[in-house]
Amino acid sequence: SASPDLSLALETLLTRLQGMMSVVGVRQGVTDDDLDALIQDVRVRIWRAHQRGEAIDRLPTSYVYRTAMAAAVDMVRKRRREWSRESALQPAMTSTVAVSKGADADVLAADLGAAIDRVLRDMPESRRVVVRMHLSGYEREEMATMLQRTEASVRNLLYRGMQDLRDGLVRAGYRWPEDA
Repeated sequence: SASPDLSLALETLLTRLQGMMSVVGVRQGVTDDDLDALIQDVRVRIWRAHQRGEAIDRLPTSYVYRTAMAAAVDMVRKRRREWSRESALQPAMTSTVAVSKGADADVLAADLGAAIDRVLRDMPESRRVVVRMHLSGYEREEMATMLQRTEASVRNLLYRGMQDLRDGLVRAGYRWPEDA
């Protein structure tokens, strides 16, 4: 069990740098639902590395940043592996569901989601982050605060990113109703 001083120092450090860790997570593609898990993972990693009472309160921000980056990348990779395994099982499940539910809409939605992911992967990171946040329901002002950018910068990145997304989907064969 950690000493009270060690626990307090760790919590103080993580509270002070929570915003930075959240931004790191968002930039790496960690979903809103997983941000708490990311911070918990950072907490565990720092505690394991410094459990002998080393001066946690004097750890540089860059150390916590690198720890958060590693944790976020690991989390995203794990999610992709799980998604890949689920995708391998999807065809068998789809054929069963199709008989009872008419799963054409589900299959089309999954296909569109995969196409969106492909387009986002090719997008510059600054636009990709803003578009993902927009698609997750963030308002521009929230994005500006979290990403430490001006609202005008976020608006520009979002406009260009959404145009990139639309163009990429059109190239992949998707059309909008107004284009039909």
